[in-house]
Amino acid sequence: MPRFSINASVMLTEHELPDRFGVAADLGFDGVDLQFPYDHDPDLLAKRAASAGVEVVLVNVPAGDLMQGGDGLACVPGREADFAAALARARDYASALGCKRVNVLSGRVPQGVAEAAARRVLVDNLRRAADFFAPEGVAVMMEPCNTRDVPRYLVSRTAQALELLDEAGHDNLWLQFDFYHRQVMEGDLIEGFRAALKRIAHVQFADTPGRHEPGTGEIAYEQVFKAIDASGYQGWVGAEYRPSGAIEQTLGWMRR
Repeated sequence: MPRFSINASVMLTEHELPDRFGVAADLGFDGVDLQFPYDHDPDLLAKRAASAGVEVVLVNVPAGDLMQGGDGLACVPGREADFAAALARARDYASALGCKRVNVLSGRVPQGVAEAAARRVLVDNLRRAADFFAPEGVAVMMEPCNTRDVPRYLVSRTAQALELLDEAGHDNLWLQFDFYHRQVMEGDLIEGFRAALKRIAHVQFADTPGRHEPGTGEIAYEQVFKAIDASGYQGWVGAEYRPSGAIEQTLGWMRR
């Protein structure tokens, strides 16, 4: 069985964030993904995670106004200084939490900006992030996100992400592979995962349509999890779905 983590920023939202580590442990998770924990004291979060006995698996680098419908930071010309400040903030949290993976969200191509220009900014920022985190032993990842949920998102396909990571050309750059986003944009989940395996530092999943738990949509997750096991992948596999009911009632996929 894969090593499952739970995204405590998307799930367990009926609890305050510091309380979610204990809830995650009670549900059987040893790892926790965090999106943007920056409204909470990092030392408090670290203390609560340690008390619960869970590992903080990843955090996202702050993404500016992306989650509010804006363009974000990483691919936006003129916001390079803001991205550098975001890296410093992410480092503070990763250090406090003992987290060894950070995820850079590319952001949206701004209106009136050529895609090629946005790509150049992103590549430069990826290099900057990789250099910044390498001395800390922290892996820097980038995740393709589907353009149905996030219109104008710059990086939406696996091959595109790998091409940009290659262009940035740094040993400390990795792919975050999300089966949900991959299904919306490309399908061919198992072969896509296998082809990118050597570049993957973290995996996430949800079913589609609806972005609910496995078993509510079209993805045969029993086969996906078997393929992950058979691949030899040793990293975390993060649940990042919107529970269709009480969280305890949506974990059949993990118990199987």
